[in-house]
Amino acid sequence: MKASFMLLVTILCLGFSSTLASVRDGRHLANVRTSYVRRGSEEYRFCKVEDTVGACLTSDNCHRQEGLFAGHCGKSQDVCCVVPKTCGERTSAHSSYFRNPSFPKNDTEARVCSLTVDIGKGICGVRLTMEKFEIARFYGGSCLHDALTVLGTKGPPVSAFCGNMTNWRTTFEMEEKSQLVLAALVQGRPAYTFNIRVTQLPCDDIQTFQSPTYAGMWNPDAPKYVRPTTESDAEATTFPTTDETTDLGESDEEADDGETQLEEAVTEGGEGEDEEGEEGDEEGEEGGDKDEEGEEGEGEGEGDEGGPTTLLRGLIPTPSRTEVVIKAEEGEKEGISLEAESPVPLISAMREEFDAFDPKNRPESDATFRIVGGSMTRVNEYPWQVALINTNIFVCGGSLISDRHILTAAHCVFGGYSKGFENLTVSLGDHDLTTKNDTENVAVKVKYIDWNLHYNAYEIHNDIAILELEEAVTFRDGVSAVKLPTDPDDQFEGQNATLTGWGRYSVESYKTSPVLKEYTAPLVDIDECIEAWEKHPVLTPLISNVCLNVTWAAPCHGDSGSPLVSCSGLQCTQIGVMSFGSPICKDEGFPEVFTRVTHFKPWIDMVLSPLRYV
Repeated sequence: MKASFMLLVTILCLGFSSTLASVRDGRHLANVRTSYVRRGSEEYRFCKVEDTVGACLTSDNCHRQEGLFAGHCGKSQDVCCVVPKTCGERTSAHSSYFRNPSFPKNDTEARVCSLTVDIGKGICGVRLTMEKFEIARFYGGSCLHDALTVLGTKGPPVSAFCGNMTNWRTTFEMEEKSQLVLAALVQGRPAYTFNIRVTQLPCDDIQTFQSPTYAGMWNPDAPKYVRPTTESDAEATTFPTTDETTDLGESDEEADDGETQLEEAVTEGGEGEDEEGEEGDEEGEEGGDKDEEGEEGEGEGEGDEGGPTTLLRGLIPTPSRTEVVIKAEEGEKEGISLEAESPVPLISAMREEFDAFDPKNRPESDATFRIVGGSMTRVNEYPWQVALINTNIFVCGGSLISDRHILTAAHCVFGGYSKGFENLTVSLGDHDLTTKNDTENVAVKVKYIDWNLHYNAYEIHNDIAILELEEAVTFRDGVSAVKLPTDPDDQFEGQNATLTGWGRYSVESYKTSPVLKEYTAPLVDIDECIEAWEKHPVLTPLISNVCLNVTWAAPCHGDSGSPLVSCSGLQCTQIGVMSFGSPICKDEGFPEVFTRVTHFKPWIDMVLSPLRYV
């Protein structure tokens, strides 16, 4: 009896332990499976061999894609598959290359060359990287001969692009399990060549961009600036100030004092223009204009016609192109040529309006079109402000948003570099573009230009771009990033906003301001802004824009791409990118129009999301 009982207990224990083992094994298998890939989703991994990017695929799939074996993907069974495609072909690989038939050689045969890309499950976007792209150039701001068009994207129709766009990129949203078509129409004269990397971006890999720590910290203790009269004085360009107030009136009084000293210090016509543009013009009337405009800050502070006393800190800049040597070596020409063309697209509604108000087409007696408002910022008061310089030509403004990325307007770069952008430089931490020793600025070359594929150069919609620098910059006094919005629903209604830039200060000439300026004003409700612009229906703002009141001042050509920030305490958040406004740069009832950053934050997230290499 005792032996039978012991046998029964043994059997039960063995069965129970077997059950526990089975449960543990089951849990282990479940953990392995769920940690590898989420059920119902796809895994997309990328591999890299030197500068060539491949897709991690099974050997059979790589063979079906007619891809080239380039190694293995880590310890998995997948291979690194490089998938080159050309005219009339198709691919479903999440990384592939679209090339002209004779690549790396040129082609001269006229043809329609297309690639069809099957978008995978769990894909949210596509990135096109023009590793080599040289077809017929832009003519008058549009593609008259050769062109490449992208079909099948989400959102509005896209414009064709052409010219030399090597090292340009564009990232855009796609529906999963859809089709994308790249269609190139090339006529063979001149010869053409292109090598476009097509990368499908998994939804799970798109990261929310986070602004750097302490981003957007405004510097209220920045010193005022006095421009030196001689080279020997260059090292003594600033002096400290004990005034820490941020009231617009007091700020303007200080700016007026600085401008007076600047006016007295500058003896060379054209190189020492004050922000208000009075000193540098050839006409002898600038002194009188200076008295009327340069002292407006004092009037504003007292609640006169200059503006209300409720505005905090600020004044406005202006947009255009200007010759500038960022850091001239000894013996080189130093300074800035303030005669330049506007970067406004050649074919656009804004260009038509601008040409209609060209100073040369107006009577000489009409000297009333002056920028009213705006004054000098303090040195590095807004450390995220940057200047875009192309071959010693000041092009536009921009803002530093990370240690290697610049946010600017698409119209500042799109269609403007027919010979490549090797000479495009970003100056960070600058203040007076004509003086090399006023700040410890940094000049960095551009590695990639990311433009919004849906940018419309005629209507100036989706006017946003990001520049990736060749090397990361080190944050320090005078160089730091601005903060981007975190709440996509925040419209910043009823707030004041500040614009900074080096734009034109006089519509009577194409000269831009040598020193950084600022302007603060209330935001305008977008519905009111749209209604105000109904007189120019082609230029109608959209809900993707934000508008600024220009009653007391107005941006002008050259302020394009510059940041519009809303500040709370000492922290400023960029809410807009300068896009377009009145062609005569004065208050005509048309609010200034900016690209709304919150609307394009998902696009910024997608552009700045890195690929996941094995």
